[in-house]
Amino acid sequence: MGSWKTLVIAVTVSISAQVNAEDKGSYQNSMMMITLAPTVLLSGTTGLSALAAKNFKPAKADALAFIGSDGEIRGAQFEQAVRYYRTTYRPALMTDQQLALAIVTSY
Repeated sequence: MGSWKTLVIAVTVSISAQVNAEDKGSYQNSMMMITLAPTVLLSGTTGLSALAAKNFKPAKADALAFIGSDGEIRGAQFEQAVRYYRTTYRPALMTDQQLALAIVTSY
């Protein structure tokens, strides 16, 4: 996650430097920002979605077992997905049961 933040900061700084260096008018500056901002945003969200899929997709079978046993069976992959979720999203927005349902329905 830190590498994505570093990449976004680097791109933002380089865009800001280019905008400040080129004083050719507000039209060109605005066109550059209109072109680059959605590209950076789309690249970032695509990368984060792929990272989430990599961490949650293998836990689908364990999430089904967790739901079917009413929380008594906690497989290793589901436990790893729960730990990833808890460290990534603070405070946690879902309970383990809700997370299991989200994994099963999304992946």
